[in-house]
Amino acid sequence: MAKNYANIYNGGNDSVAPNQRFYITQEAIRGTMEAPANENFLFTLNGGTISFTQSVMQSEHRSDRHNTSFIKEKKATEWSFNTYVNIDTDVVAGATEIDGAMRVLWKSLLGREQVSSGLIYDSAIDPSITFTLMEVGDHWAKQAPAAWVDTCNANFPGDGQSQLEWAGRAATSYMVGISKSAVDNTGGNTFTADVAGEARRAPVGALVMFVALDGVTRLEGTDLAPRTVTATDPLTGIITVDGAAFIDMDGVEAAFLVYWEPETPTAINNPITGLVGSVTLDTLSVSCVRSLSVSINNQHEAVDYCYGTDALASPYFVPADRLLVEVSMEVNLNASLVEFYNRVLAFEGHNLDVDLGNIASRHLHLDLPYVVFSIPEVSVPDSGSIPVTFDGTAYQSALGAADELTVSYL
Repeated sequence: MAKNYANIYNGGNDSVAPNQRFYITQEAIRGTMEAPANENFLFTLNGGTISFTQSVMQSEHRSDRHNTSFIKEKKATEWSFNTYVNIDTDVVAGATEIDGAMRVLWKSLLGREQVSSGLIYDSAIDPSITFTLMEVGDHWAKQAPAAWVDTCNANFPGDGQSQLEWAGRAATSYMVGISKSAVDNTGGNTFTADVAGEARRAPVGALVMFVALDGVTRLEGTDLAPRTVTATDPLTGIITVDGAAFIDMDGVEAAFLVYWEPETPTAINNPITGLVGSVTLDTLSVSCVRSLSVSINNQHEAVDYCYGTDALASPYFVPADRLLVEVSMEVNLNASLVEFYNRVLAFEGHNLDVDLGNIASRHLHLDLPYVVFSIPEVSVPDSGSIPVTFDGTAYQSALGAADELTVSYL
């Protein structure tokens, strides 16, 4: 069923959380927003958000003991969400077995994508792409250009669902809503809202579309591409957009200015949650891993220090610190683990492989060829088995190998 923006506008309801959707589109030019298409949709889990803040502080001007003015600090945009690992197990291994949005996330996280009998991601190339991230609700949408991935936590619990926890930053965020006009807008590039204050629902820089009175039909070519807001005037209600002059906005029937989003979003809906999978080490024979997590942190330098700018400035991030890949593994104490513990005590390196899904079909594979664990504390609980947690860091196997982590969809 098509989304009806007239019903949303006229319904009078407050926004509700289940209507949240995310779209990710790689940018051709860093910081220049790219409009998502249907295939740029991505299934996410509860709790995701684009968080935009700009703090103010009290001015230090002295006059009396009362605050009389404030000073704005720089804008900050952060985002995070969790996803399942969705794989299309019915297609040949390659570019189409995961969503295009997920491919962008992996490229932004690790740097290099290879398509060779599957999708392969590693850090042989420094991350360099940005993407447009859109969080779309009902009355509202957030549009964030120049987004990138800073961290990802891959969690493989034995008593829950495997998930990927993504987080990063972006240059800024536009909060866009829905406004209505019943006047003649034909012949120009201005949309006059019936309620003047509704012009504030279309901030300059936002991507928008125009929808007919039925709430579904898209006008002025915005069924194919959005318009960009170039000016707003909340005193007159006039919103100016780029592109050709309007030809079908005569006011005979009302029209709506709406945040941009694709008409029929599509994504792979086949979560691989960990009921089938394995964890193997070359130095330990273990039948049961209670849980495993792999934390990837780019430690990028955010370019938030440029004079004369109120937010992140181009190039928005610099891969200026080491890629940090950390592992946490919980297993039960047994005879084999005594041997493994003493190998850890000798600071040996360990080859770790993680498979999520059936290895005879499409599945996710993580290869960490050289992990060094710290010496763990072994505490005995009041009852039950004795879990031991090994925390370690993944290193490249040789100078210049850049192989501390390779992620493959096989």
